[in-house]
Amino acid sequence: MHVDEQWDMAIEETTFDGDGSYEIRADERTNTLYLSFSGALEEQQMKVAADETLAAAGELDSGFAIINDISTFRPPSPEAAKPIQDAQQQLKTMDVGDVVRVVGDDTSAVVQNAFQRRSRKAGYEGKTAATVQAAERQLGQ
Repeated sequence: MHVDEQWDMAIEETTFDGDGSYEIRADERTNTLYLSFSGALEEQQMKVAADETLAAAGELDSGFAIINDISTFRPPSPEAAKPIQDAQQQLKTMDVGDVVRVVGDDTSAVVQNAFQRRSRKAGYEGKTAATVQAAERQLGQ
């Protein structure tokens, strides 16, 4: 591999007319999928984000880790939560390894509990960290 070859598959931050946005990045060097969700996303926006998440995860090797920053994400509607649940189940079938969610003091308990509940239902557990850097340390990066 040449030094100038890109190590990451990145999807630039995607913003919408409202206040919601997300960013997805697959780091092939560390075999980590980085996700960041902020504000509120509608059902169609979550479907697009879920599809992009699965595509990025497909670039990584079995046992890949996920760092999911939900520190400024607001609770989605039940309809918008469905693509999240579907993606979590797909990630499990893709052999996801460790998952660390970045949460802050202001992160909604509803968001935290919903992500944890859905991941358990999909068959894996998630840890939490206060920052992306703390999450990387938990993963030994």
